[in-house]
Order: sequence, then C-alpha cells, then structure tokens
Amino acid sequence: MTGAVPAPPLPDDIDARILREQVDSMMRTSWSGAIAAFVVGLGFWSISWAQTGDRGALLWAALLHSCQLWRYLGCRRYLRTPAAARDAHAAGNWYARALLLNASIWGLAPWLFFPEDSPLVTALMMLVLLGMTTGSIASLAPHRRALLSFPIPVMLGLSSAMLWQGGALELFMGVSALVYLYVNLDFGLQQHRLLTEALRSRYEKEALARQLEEQIEIARRASAERIRFFASASHDLRQPLHSLGLFGTALERRLAGHPAHALAGNLMQCVNALELSFNEMLEVSRLDAGVIVARREPVSVAALCRALDASFGPQAEARGLMLRFRPGAHWISADPALMERLLGNLVHNALKFTANGGVLLAARKRGEQVLIEVWDTGSGIPAAELPRIFDEFYQVGNPERDRARGLGMGLAIVRRLADLMGLQVDVRSRPGRGTLFRLQALACAPAAAQPRVEARPAGHDTGHPGLCVMVIDDEPQVRASTAAVLEQAGMLAVTADGAQQAHAVLQTQADRAQPVDILVCDFRLRGEEDGLALIASLRAAAGRPLPALLITGDTAPDRVQRARASGLPVLYKPVPAEALLGALNAVFSEGDR
Repeated sequence: MTGAVPAPPLPDDIDARILREQVDSMMRTSWSGAIAAFVVGLGFWSISWAQTGDRGALLWAALLHSCQLWRYLGCRRYLRTPAAARDAHAAGNWYARALLLNASIWGLAPWLFFPEDSPLVTALMMLVLLGMTTGSIASLAPHRRALLSFPIPVMLGLSSAMLWQGGALELFMGVSALVYLYVNLDFGLQQHRLLTEALRSRYEKEALARQLEEQIEIARRASAERIRFFASASHDLRQPLHSLGLFGTALERRLAGHPAHALAGNLMQCVNALELSFNEMLEVSRLDAGVIVARREPVSVAALCRALDASFGPQAEARGLMLRFRPGAHWISADPALMERLLGNLVHNALKFTANGGVLLAARKRGEQVLIEVWDTGSGIPAAELPRIFDEFYQVGNPERDRARGLGMGLAIVRRLADLMGLQVDVRSRPGRGTLFRLQALACAPAAAQPRVEARPAGHDTGHPGLCVMVIDDEPQVRASTAAVLEQAGMLAVTADGAQQAHAVLQTQADRAQPVDILVCDFRLRGEEDGLALIASLRAAAGRPLPALLITGDTAPDRVQRARASGLPVLYKPVPAEALLGALNAVFSEGDR
C-alpha cells in the first residue's frame, strides 16, 4: 500500500550542491573586481611607460590584459552555460589557475614599477596592492582554492620587492605586508568556513523538508488507499448483509405465530448488531466526506436530556445503574440532531464501562460558555491511553476485540461531531474511580416556543399498496430480498440488473398498462454503469419525473458526496425493511404533491 521510504541524500550530493553554489557566486561577483583590476593595471603600466619609456611595462601590460581577457571569456562562457550542464569542479579549478596567473603578474609589478627615490609613490603602490588583496578576500571567500590563489602571489611579490631594497623603512614595510597577508588569509578562511557551513545547513534542511514532504505524501496515499480499501470492503460486505436483513425480516413476518419464529427473531438480532456496526463506520465516512453540514440554532439542554433519558434510561435500569440528568435552564447554539448524537455516544460509552454506581450528565454556565459534563463511576482510563481514545477502532481494555463491547467508533464519532460544530471536548479520568468528559458549547438565548407536532413512526404505514416498484441492482440476492419485502407490503415489485434490462422492464410495464410508479436503484451497478445516470435516462424514457430512491453500499467520501449532491433521497446499506418502506412512502408522497 505504501511506497519505499526514500534514502536520505548522500553527503556527496550536498557537497556537490555546495561547490556549485560557491563557484556560481564567485563567477557572478568577479565582474566588479575585474573592472577595478583592469583600471588599476592600466594606470600602473601607463604611468610607468610615460615616465620611463621602458618597454618592459608594455610587456607586463600585454600579459596582464591578456590574462584578464582570458578570465572574462571563461566566466562569461560558464555563466551562459545552462545550470544543469555546468561542471562546477572543473570551473573552480580553472578559475583558481587563472587567478594564480593573474596574481603572479601583479606580483611582478613592484619589481618593475617601484621608483627607488620616491617613498610617496612607493606607499601609493603598496596601498593599491593591499587594497586589491583585501577586496579579493570578500569576492573569493566562497571558494577556498581561489581564495589562496590571488593574495599570496601578490603579497609575496610586494614583500620580496620591499625586502630586496634593504632599507630600514623597506624592511618594515615588507614585514608588514607579510603580517597583513596572514591576517587577511585567516579572516578569509574563517569566512569560507562560515559560508560553507551555512550552505550545508541550508541544503540539509531542504533535504529534510523534501523527505518530510515525501513522507507526508506517502502517508496521504496510504490514507487514501486505506479509505478506498475499507470503502470497497464495506460495499462488498454491505450487499449480502442488506439482503440478509430484508430476507430475515420477510422470514420473521412469515413465521409469525410459528414455533420457529423465535429462531427468526434471534437471526434478526444478529443482523441488527451487524447493521449497527456498519452504520457507525458509515457515519465516520460521511463525516470525513464533509457531506454532513452542521446548522446552528438554540438548543435546550433539558430537551436533549429528555431524549437521552428516553433512549438510555431503560438500558441503565436493566443493569441496575443510576442515570441522572441535571441540565438546568441552559440553552446552547448547536445542531440539535448532531448534539443529541454526540451526547448519546458519550452516555452510551459511560454506561458501557460502568459496572456499579451510575452516570450523571450535568450542565453549568461559565462566562459565555455552557459546560456539559458526563460523569461516570466506571473503570476509568489510564493516562497513557487518553491520547488514543478518540482514534477509530481503539478500545481501552478490549484487546480481544469482544464485539459485545462495540467497535471502538463511538468516541471517534464524538471527536468528528465536535469538530464539525466547533466545540471543544476534554477528558479527565482516574483508573478505578471513573471518567469525566466535558463539552464546551456557546451559550445562547432560548428559542421562541414552537407548536408541537407529533411525528409518525417511519415505515409503519406505507400508505400506497399496489405500487409498481422497479428494483435495480446488479446483485441477484439484493433484488430478490427487496422484492420479497415489497411484495409482503402489498406492492408489485419488478427487477432489473442494469440499464438495458431496466429500460426493457419500463417499456413492458407501460405496455401492460401498469407503469412503473417508483424506482429503487443501486448507486454503483455492474461495470461502468451509474445509478444516477440510469435514473435520469429512465425518467427521460418515461417522459415524467419518476420518483426515485437511491440505495448504496459505498462509503468512499467522494461517492458519499456525489450521492448527497444528487438531490435524491439516499439510503445506505444495510437498510432495515421498515426504513425502506418508510422511505418509499415518503418519496412517493412527495411525488404526488
């Protein structure tokens, strides 16, 4: 599922990049120094030739300017070469040799141009040569060999010429030139080391950043592959489970009053447990896909507690546990359905891990926040386990994966729901004493009173017997089980395995004067067929907006988003028979209006 971890870059690679940067920098900064050297050299030989008429000055000038032209052409050729084709090692060595030759020519200047009877001109020449040496240190510091190639010949030529003259002043100036050379070289080598280490640190950080990006990409691909794997596995497992649930319901109803009815009831209990597990995984997928949108409105904490008491009170009573609520008169800004689901998961989790005592849900106000706390007297959570309790499939103290204790998805859903609504969830626990989950929600003013409307349980009244329902699914068991449930409810069920057969059935039913009233279509059909496109084509063929219900076992985030964006009612496999009949009733009733 994951690619091989790339090896870190070899030192040689970094060294090569450092050398390239050093040579490039030296080549780019050589222009200003070359111009200054040309002007100074021109002044040297012009003044000397004008004063003495010595043709040796012209020979020195020819050597100097030829060397400068050679350096200019070489630098220009290097800088015009594409970066990928540059040979930094060869270019650096060439430039060092060119500098050595150029410096040797400058080292001859004190021997050729020093006047014997003009200390002022001698001092001026020394100042010029010392200035050139100092200036070269800054421009040549990136490249060690070049750094040594220029100052040493120049200063040795100057110092030797001064010492050769033998006077006290000349001896002092010659020794001073050597000291000056040492100080400048020491400074230049320190600069070279600092620049090199700075480049090395930079390239090592870049290499680490690239490795981090590669690791992030590997993790991203692994996560995407994991999602695709679980979505595919979930789809393949949901298909037979969906059929099993529908067949089981049909069998349980048919065996009503028969001695074997208890067996059918046990079968349905197992099916319901499996459906609960799959629905938890589906909810995580839907939250990850971003298809669940939280809406904010004033929510009464007391109303939430009444709903939770109705859901979990009997369970707590059956286990001899106390389930208490102290909601106060607080109102919070949240999504009521998502908030009930979040708190329900916390209460369910607390009851599951509490053997004695009970669970308390209490609310209190702190500033602009309402703190909703779920306390239990259960087994508690070790401190080392706390960072992982919101991970998927993680359960404290259940290494054997006892299915009776759930899948470990409840708190993962809590974290996602809290993030979706922008709420903060904290947890504190003491092993053997119990656990506290604290939720921070924004307080708000109470909502205006609304008239109460009694809701009818979905699925208990289809209200439309005799409907002709086309069931489209590429799985024969799904078609058969769905048809069995529909026929038990008094409907006419016709089936198709894909687009071609669906169009044929649509035409056949129209010819029989018993047209299809509603479509029940799987999202992903055989091959490249798509349930959304098929529904659109069947509506076009029928010449009317046929009511349609989309059923899918896909939990991949992109498919969940597509299903939600279609605007069609969507059910996620496995679908209980009552939920299917209730959805059909709602869809057809909406179509009638």
